[in-house]
Amino acid sequence: MNKNILYSTAILLASLTLGACSSDDDEPKTEGYSVETVSEAPTWQVDYSGSEARPDWQEPNPGDYENWTIMLVQLEEALKPCAGDDDLMALFVDGELRGLTSPAISQGSTDGEDDKGTFVLKAYGNESDQNVVSVTLSYYCSSLQQTFSRTVQMTYDMGKVYGLDEDLVPQFTLGAAKYPVVTQLLLTATDLSPLDVTFASGDMLAAFIGNECRGTTTFNAQLATFNTLTVFGRQEGEAYTLKYYNAATQRVYTLSKNF
Repeated sequence: MNKNILYSTAILLASLTLGACSSDDDEPKTEGYSVETVSEAPTWQVDYSGSEARPDWQEPNPGDYENWTIMLVQLEEALKPCAGDDDLMALFVDGELRGLTSPAISQGSTDGEDDKGTFVLKAYGNESDQNVVSVTLSYYCSSLQQTFSRTVQMTYDMGKVYGLDEDLVPQFTLGAAKYPVVTQLLLTATDLSPLDVTFASGDMLAAFIGNECRGTTTFNAQLATFNTLTVFGRQEGEAYTLKYYNAATQRVYTLSKNF
């Protein structure tokens, strides 16, 4: 179940040359980008929904293993609203299913409804204590019909409860089966300086392939820079367009150059 995810890092717009916008009668003249005035902030978001059938994962036989450990696996905030009773959380070691649980529970909640996003997973093993093993956590979201997987190297600690003293929150959105190619773009405010706008809280930047949003991020006023933009791809070599929303002017700038 290990999903091979390609990660690459690039400095955004490092060699991009654009003309700054000017205005006559409040209509901007542009070079290298187009401008559209909107009535409200865009609702840009990545669509993780797919069409995968619910996996036929079978619980491991405890009698086949010498020991076990407990994991409290939490969903990241982006996936919590999608959690449902038919979801599955599985743990694999070298392709062998070692743990399976469903559904997620709510920590600290008596009604089981608020902030539902924690899976209590009992994982079995034959490894010796303190062995380093390659572990793949796979989460199937029934509402999205999509499997998300993340692989990590961890030290096997018999009888330990992982996620108790320190939160265990895998970045499952980086391991969506729908988007096997993931690119991380490091952003600075000066990268978009040719647009001649003032960056502030509420500003957004997004990557698009056609009309499909493949990644979005917001301006971090405290750091005076944009947060890292994660771009999700279905295959290597896809060209995407960048869109920037300026909250103060309610304008969306679409860069003409594809990346």
